[in-house]
Amino acid sequence: MSILNGPRLNFWGGITTDVSVSNNTPCLPQNADNGWPVFDLARSIVAPQAEAYSDDELNAMIDTPSAVRYTLGGWNHFGDHQVFMENALVSSQGSPGSVSTSGDLVGQPIGLLGSVDPVTGQGPFTGPMMVDLDPTASTTTQIFVGGLQIGTDDDLQLLIHCNTVCSSFDVQTRVLKPNTMDAPGSFHASGTFQLTFPLSSIVQWNRNSAGLKSIIEAPGATGIVLRFVMFEMCPKMTTAELNADYAANKNDPNPSIGRVIGTLAPAFANEPLNCQPSRQLINQDTDNAAYAELASNGLLSIDMVNLIPKQTFRADRTDITSPIGPNANYGPVSITAGTTQLTTLDPTSSPLVDYYVYGGIVDLPLSATQQQAAQTSALAVNAPGTVDDSTLQALESEYRVYGDLRNVYLEDYPDGLSITLQVRYLGGPVPAATAISIEQSPPALYTAPQDYEFLDFPATLTVEAGQRSISVPVALKPGSEAQAGFVALNCTANGLDSSGYFTSFRKYAQTDFGIPVGTLITWDMVYPHVLRFHYLAFPAMSRYVALNKPDAVMGAKNTILARIADVYKGTTLYMPVVRSMSPSQRALLSAYLTQTPWQPPQ
Repeated sequence: MSILNGPRLNFWGGITTDVSVSNNTPCLPQNADNGWPVFDLARSIVAPQAEAYSDDELNAMIDTPSAVRYTLGGWNHFGDHQVFMENALVSSQGSPGSVSTSGDLVGQPIGLLGSVDPVTGQGPFTGPMMVDLDPTASTTTQIFVGGLQIGTDDDLQLLIHCNTVCSSFDVQTRVLKPNTMDAPGSFHASGTFQLTFPLSSIVQWNRNSAGLKSIIEAPGATGIVLRFVMFEMCPKMTTAELNADYAANKNDPNPSIGRVIGTLAPAFANEPLNCQPSRQLINQDTDNAAYAELASNGLLSIDMVNLIPKQTFRADRTDITSPIGPNANYGPVSITAGTTQLTTLDPTSSPLVDYYVYGGIVDLPLSATQQQAAQTSALAVNAPGTVDDSTLQALESEYRVYGDLRNVYLEDYPDGLSITLQVRYLGGPVPAATAISIEQSPPALYTAPQDYEFLDFPATLTVEAGQRSISVPVALKPGSEAQAGFVALNCTANGLDSSGYFTSFRKYAQTDFGIPVGTLITWDMVYPHVLRFHYLAFPAMSRYVALNKPDAVMGAKNTILARIADVYKGTTLYMPVVRSMSPSQRALLSAYLTQTPWQPPQ
């Protein structure tokens, strides 16, 4: 059923993501050399060329105003990676075909939570944390989440405590104009996230709420699924404001702020946890996607929240809570299945003009003839007009490959893993034997073979007729222990790029740092190998512990030892929250704090 064919709660509002971005590139322009590296991001250390510079000198380089915009280190050096929804309110509720802007939960605030401390049971004390598996990529963003709340503390409707993670999908064009603005190029893009909370994670809920009752007590429901989209994102401060802030030594965070649209619905067994199931349509101009599902009652539900782009970025960059407004008007929007017309929607009327109130989802009742066409033919969405040299033509990718494992830290799978891929043809099982091709691709920056060629996997697999899934075995190559880097495995059906799905991997290096076994670790050993990178790239950490001061680090040893332990992994309280510290680095830090003779992990 997913968010498409079950009862729903829809919401919209603002969102802030306070990520530090100085680690998004390892290099800074220095004099005539545009490739001068400050960081080795695969190993989370200061690059050899930068080691001789002092911390103050490197920080000054990172915060130097750029000739283009913001600073050489980007638009936010002092972010703490927390994510918060701002004035996000339930805007409609109901079942497909009868979703209404009135209801018992309409107007209630909704927000994601950070983690309860797994040891003390206290909290949450922070919000969710946004983390890039590969800091140099734009498609490996994750949000570690500790729960969900609807309502205020004084009028609580739903409280969930559950540690989970969601990953970005459909990172494609969502806003057409302007061509450039005082922001990174991602202001054009959207990011779609989905996560699932099991029913057992519900701490408290209002059993008198019809909206919640319809979801939580839906027949066969095993959990609550949340899909949300963030878009129209830009840094809160302009370049001039940020540079003035740094010049005054305020060093304030500069979070990215924008819009959020979301939907909650019941989750069911055998559905993907963190990506949308159903049939996928791709906008041929923007590459963004819609998802469609035909229910047994004849309703075709389409998640169109990203399909039609917004024409122009909001006028006031700091206003993220006023009505979002309509998307671009390409004229009457025609939805077809093959040659069969299903409906035509008026872009100046509901549900398109106020799409965000309804989660961007459109429900279409179909006749028996239309249902037959939708079951056997590819879906399409078209409109006749042109907006800023773009057109609206969205076509269904007849084959689709998808799965739950989007971002993988290989340290979590020391014995290898199996990736389960769902494979569909027009939303159902494949009608004939279907070849699945698997290819690896390096990240944008670390393209040397030693930085990404560390996985063993099959090049091709076959899904037999009538099957819906296949497992892809993945393991580390023998002798790859010292390698560190990032790689993506791209999977396609019958060689069709439109069917594709990818999983990204991060591998940490296993190393002894050249330190003999049995050595008592000193500050001069642990700082360059572990803490210096984190002090420079993530200065917000030093609000809690000054990572460049041995007395401060040793004074916080109990907290640090607790937070780098596996019990905190997967929570928003893990240290570091960006998961950039390798097992070898954590072992070295632990040996220093406990003054235990050095024993590198095997």
